[in-house]
Amino acid sequence: MRLLSRPELSSHSSCPYLKGRSYQQEYFAGIGAGAEQFDTLLSDRWRRFGLIFFRPVCPDCRQCIPIRVRVDDFQPSASQKRVLRKNRDTRVIFRELTYRDELFRIYEKHSRIKFSQEVNEEEFFRNFFQPAVPSFQSEFYSEGKLIGFGILDEAASGLSSVYFSYDPDFSSLSPGTFSILAEIEETRRRGYPYYYSGYYIADCSKMAYKGRFRPYELLVAGQWTIREESQKSP
Repeated sequence: MRLLSRPELSSHSSCPYLKGRSYQQEYFAGIGAGAEQFDTLLSDRWRRFGLIFFRPVCPDCRQCIPIRVRVDDFQPSASQKRVLRKNRDTRVIFRELTYRDELFRIYEKHSRIKFSQEVNEEEFFRNFFQPAVPSFQSEFYSEGKLIGFGILDEAASGLSSVYFSYDPDFSSLSPGTFSILAEIEETRRRGYPYYYSGYYIADCSKMAYKGRFRPYELLVAGQWTIREESQKSP
């Protein structure tokens, strides 16, 4: 990997996940990491967005816990099976990173309606189509219409989800859940043991949903540890 900037600490800000908490992250810019090196970064709590690698280092909180699905043992739950049935006619394609205007239009609409955010095309291209590690994309089609897409990274031990965006007009298909199920299956098809879905935060509904894809492992004190069935469900 070629470093474009040395690791730095961000200033403290309000936590976007837990009300009343302070947030701080360590970050650096880099490019050209291979699958093995990226694997090491994932196991050291780093995530990637564009050319920026980051990890939370909040001094009084350790609730952002890296999570990965054990692909070979994964079985969809009853509710996830219902999502699969709803999407039995949804076509999924995995392909090399390929920028197109229709991808940005979906991202723009999703950002505006779901998050009340305005986005621009230059940042979109920079964040998703200038990868720092081996990357590719997923595309989802309903009746021949593109309804969503995802960006995935490829590590030596598995696939890592970077982002997923969809047309809110198709929310009834539960595209967020379906995208994870499709990407877990693609991870299995490629022969990898793990699907990395980011950080799990038990007390944040926007992040706790990742614990519904079981069995999974959490990175605690530097060790990946399988979730015990006897523990309280997230």
